[in-house]
Amino acid sequence: MARGTAKFDAEILRSLRQNKEVDGHKLSAADLARALKTSKSRILAYESGASVPERPRILELARIFGVHPRELYEPGGNHLTQIKDLRSYAGLTAADLATQLKISRTAYRALETQAVLPARDGTLLLRLADQLHVPLRMVHRALNNHPAAASRRDAIADHLGHLFQRGRERHRLAVVNPDEDDLIAVAALLRRPVSVVCRLVNLELSLYRSMVRRFAALEVEAAYAQSERQANAAATEREDLRARLDTAPATAASTLARFLAEALTSQEWRTLATLVMPKNTISAAQTDPFWYESDDPYEGLIARGLVLVDHERRADDIQHVIVTTEGLTLTRRHRNRYGALYPRIPAPRIANALWSKTSPVAT
Repeated sequence: MARGTAKFDAEILRSLRQNKEVDGHKLSAADLARALKTSKSRILAYESGASVPERPRILELARIFGVHPRELYEPGGNHLTQIKDLRSYAGLTAADLATQLKISRTAYRALETQAVLPARDGTLLLRLADQLHVPLRMVHRALNNHPAAASRRDAIADHLGHLFQRGRERHRLAVVNPDEDDLIAVAALLRRPVSVVCRLVNLELSLYRSMVRRFAALEVEAAYAQSERQANAAATEREDLRARLDTAPATAASTLARFLAEALTSQEWRTLATLVMPKNTISAAQTDPFWYESDDPYEGLIARGLVLVDHERRADDIQHVIVTTEGLTLTRRHRNRYGALYPRIPAPRIANALWSKTSPVAT
């Protein structure tokens, strides 16, 4: 077995063959051998641990039993799954995966050991999920759970805590400037330009200031309530808001780190923003509705589940694309953050209905 890959679990294979039905019946060793086009003795060797199947055969075994390949490896303990674990479950070495992702070994090592993504590579996580045979959300979760990522979020939260203090000061404009030490430190931790991080932090600070303003208003509402019920409601909301204010720096740190890690490229955001705008149609000739050029923004949007192709509405030379509920949700939730990230792209006004659009496919 290649160094750096997970250990195949012979007992799990034997248990699957003896207990899991395939096409309505349980497989004998001979049945499984025929399905794999190998010998019965080789199957028995796999199940006894005397022989270890190569990665392609493990993938085929997983396909036959309808399980994920990681289920054929020994559990790695009660830790949270990380990229290294997913790579091991896929039977890949770090060098193998770096080659398949078309990035340097140094860049891949930073991704696996520090949860640091190469800059300006908007499709890397999509390619990573594809190579590891896992959903994109599992890759995001693995990166988010990495100890190095958690340490960075804690450090970002400390700096934001200092910056957010001005949000509680009366009669003072709550704005962060690009030359402030805490902001520069946050930008370094997020690995983004100071100007970009300044816009994003000021957005989070404005949201924090709104909560502070609401917190003060609730004190007045409780004091001048016309009934005990109104007073209790205001007091309850105020306590809930107090907890949110206390955790606001940590929440903002997590939000910014995850948003930037999962952010659409400027091309993808411009395309999605255009698609959700009402009364807007893009049309162009296309060749094959199932294939997109690798640099086409629709590829990433479709892979993320933000848009889908409506093949039923396909015309001879027009490709119809529908924004999904996930696409609208992302646009509603992050339109202001994308406005700060890509200020030259107009933020869309969100319609309540899904809009069907025709879109070009690169030829």
